[in-house]
Amino acid sequence: MTLQTDNDRVIASIRTNIVFEKMIAAVVTAAGLSGLAHFAIAVGARIAAGALSFGGIGNALYAALSFVMLFFLGGFAASLAIGIPLFRALEHAKIRAAWPYCLAALATSFIVLAASGMTPSVEAPARALFLLPGFGAALLFTRRMRPFWVAAARADEPLPPVIRLN
Repeated sequence: MTLQTDNDRVIASIRTNIVFEKMIAAVVTAAGLSGLAHFAIAVGARIAAGALSFGGIGNALYAALSFVMLFFLGGFAASLAIGIPLFRALEHAKIRAAWPYCLAALATSFIVLAASGMTPSVEAPARALFLLPGFGAALLFTRRMRPFWVAAARADEPLPPVIRLN
């Protein structure tokens, strides 16, 4: 092995760690925001029905926290199983765009909903809202990665010719 291949491997490992950290930060943010929305919708529905009580608020809080925990665990697993390999493949192909991550997040969310028996359908169109947290996490991730992608694009550009005046 040469020094260059060792350096390339270390740099790739550092990039992967940065990407994983950005993915998890996006998942935590999206989980928190979606949990807050879940809680607000549940409390709002109880207020609209005139059935607001401490038990109802507690039930809404429990449901929101359960959703946050499940979304975080699913997002963590998806980041490891799908996000990191997707990043490596796209980085190798020098594709630095949001759409592959958003598409992967929507597909993963749909598959998880299908496995749980809660896929969006004509009969239950409101279930499509469960696709938004994953999509939002992908958008947050790509927003956080944009400065790194700009720097990588600049590094990929050829250097301007050096003009020497003797």
